[in-house]
Amino acid sequence: MSENRAAEAVEVVSGLHFPECLRWRAGLLYFSDMYGDTVQSYDPETEELRVVAEVFHPAGIGWLPDGRMLAVASEDRAILQVADSQNAPYADLSGLVPGWLNDILVDGTGRVYAGNFGYDLFGEEPKATNLAVIDSTGNVRLQRDEVLFPNGMVRRSDGKLVVAETFRNALTAFTVEADGSLTRDSSIDLGDVVPDGICIDAEDHVWVASVFGKEVVRVSPDGELDRRPVSQCAFACMLGGPDRRTLYVATAPDFEPADRRAKAEGRIEAIRVDVPGVGAQGLGV
Repeated sequence: MSENRAAEAVEVVSGLHFPECLRWRAGLLYFSDMYGDTVQSYDPETEELRVVAEVFHPAGIGWLPDGRMLAVASEDRAILQVADSQNAPYADLSGLVPGWLNDILVDGTGRVYAGNFGYDLFGEEPKATNLAVIDSTGNVRLQRDEVLFPNGMVRRSDGKLVVAETFRNALTAFTVEADGSLTRDSSIDLGDVVPDGICIDAEDHVWVASVFGKEVVRVSPDGELDRRPVSQCAFACMLGGPDRRTLYVATAPDFEPADRRAKAEGRIEAIRVDVPGVGAQGLGV
């Protein structure tokens, strides 16, 4: 295991409630402010912040091949098609999943992979759950293999889907079949790292936002860890910028809903790295 704590994180956005689910698209950084009930964009060149959509407790975001933007309404367990003027229903998972909807990945065919908590995070012991797959016709299927608190997701260059299993302290890879269904392949044990949001770089290393460690961690395909500190607990990360070598990190003091709604202490921090991000939305292939 190697550690590198030389790089310093620089604050680029402040005054957020709870930034999460970072994405990079067309020169802009997008994110959900979960307890600020907005989806926003940030332009690194002009430093302009813009509210893209208003959603109650938003989470994962992504884009369909035709450019339509999707955002998770977490507590409603729904995926919305969002825009400046109005939101429209896209997929209702309220009768299918046992916990709040969490992050999503939208692939190049328009297929959506969606995770959920699986239980009441604030009142129950952890329980495994199942990923949902929504195809381009709106059909929803729950996957066979159970996962423990699925969070961020990326696609590697070999096409495998990598899922952060937060309370298993693991990155788990799945083979994606032709119909989009998933078969568990392998896992990397992250030790003391509790993974939340993730992104991937051109060497198939996965950057992990470490919930309790106040750090982001670059995880190699064989499990070596390279750690970089940030100022608060880290909840999401994304490689962006003109050369895709800026690692943006969403941070906040904690994830307690009442505190995060009451106080705008969330930040987005930035760290320069050597290996650029790749792929549509910074999510790999």
